[in-house]
Amino acid sequence: MATDTQRPDAGRTPPRRRRSRRMGVAARAVQNGVRRLFGRLPLPEEDREPIDFSAPSVPYYDDLARRFHLAQIILYLVLFVFVVTAVLSSRERITYANLYYLVKDINAASHIAEDAANRLDYPASVTTPAFVRYRGGLVVVGSQEVTVLSGSGRQTLTAQVSYATPAADASEKYFITYGRGENSFSVFNAFTQIHSEETEFPVYGAAVADDGSFILLTRSADYTSRIMFYDRDCSVRASYYLTGYALSVAVSPSGDFAAVTSVEEADGKFRSKINIFRMSGGIANETVTVENALAGVCGFAAADRVAVAFPDRLTVLRTDGSVQAEIPLEDGTPTLCAISAGRIAILMQKSKNTGNYAVKVFDKNGKSVYNRDVAPDAEPTAIAFGGNVLYIRAGSYLYRFSGDGRAVTSTRISRDMLAILPDSDSSLLVCGSAFASRYYTRDFSDS
Repeated sequence: MATDTQRPDAGRTPPRRRRSRRMGVAARAVQNGVRRLFGRLPLPEEDREPIDFSAPSVPYYDDLARRFHLAQIILYLVLFVFVVTAVLSSRERITYANLYYLVKDINAASHIAEDAANRLDYPASVTTPAFVRYRGGLVVVGSQEVTVLSGSGRQTLTAQVSYATPAADASEKYFITYGRGENSFSVFNAFTQIHSEETEFPVYGAAVADDGSFILLTRSADYTSRIMFYDRDCSVRASYYLTGYALSVAVSPSGDFAAVTSVEEADGKFRSKINIFRMSGGIANETVTVENALAGVCGFAAADRVAVAFPDRLTVLRTDGSVQAEIPLEDGTPTLCAISAGRIAILMQKSKNTGNYAVKVFDKNGKSVYNRDVAPDAEPTAIAFGGNVLYIRAGSYLYRFSGDGRAVTSTRISRDMLAILPDSDSSLLVCGSAFASRYYTRDFSDS
């Protein structure tokens, strides 16, 4: 009789049997339903008799089609339940007005696809109007009237206003108008005025995002500056107060971030502050303080990059308040600045040695793209980006810098023109008191 020590598996632990996992009731029901619906069908080659494809029907494929037809019906029912649930949960937003706005917005969007006109006419203003690009066209804010033109020159909206010093800002879907230093503002979309308000204190700046939220710079009885945050329903969401004077405001296209520059005096010296606000959720604020400096214009060079021009430097900040780059401007003082998506341009004052103006262009992170001189026949008065192409207006000439800065071309324009509004790297509008002219790359030459 063999003992345990003589057995070949002596001393070994017997293998454990795996216990089958117990499935929940819901999981078992789903599994059974799938098996019933997509149970294993005998493959054609497993049939004892070969399939006669000339027959009117084949049992194998008939059974397969029947089961997938049942699956299609189930998916349609799931889709119907989803649609009904979505409608019931959003029924307060399904109104006649919203459906009307949807149809109007689709109609307004169709104007973008129209052929661009070489001349856009609009009513003349008693005072110098404000101009902003909007949905492939143009918004003209005069002293008594707001006019919206499509790219083809068609007038799509007019509204009565009263501004002594018109100003405006626009996003892809909305624009806001106000009188600088006056007590009123209005918000528009492509086809109507959606909000108008009289403010207790003067408005000094405004910016609007693509979702319809916007920001106002004003003041209060107790503070020098008040930043008012409005939601997309044109209701005041929050306010932030500053002891200094707010100088400029910018908002990212998505509306997730906003930036405000301000300056205050302390002990006979200037102190600048850059406030970066996170708009999603509760409003959060990051403050960057710069001593002995006067902050100028600010803007978003990217969704997460804020550029601020100072008299002696260009600072690029991340949206968390940390410094991405700080570029000293040692060869003069900046006179004009342009900030767009991906590019920053600084035009320096006229050099006493050469008589030229230095043009410095940087990318969104503050890295130099090019640095070159230009010698216009008059002092430059406007600078703007169209894509990566930079345009500079000086007297009766308009200069075009290529994306790498190597090619500089020019064209003559009227001295009476008031603003330049590029819409791409190949075209721009030059606006006067009663009409705007469109210029293309072919209109510029080396001469």
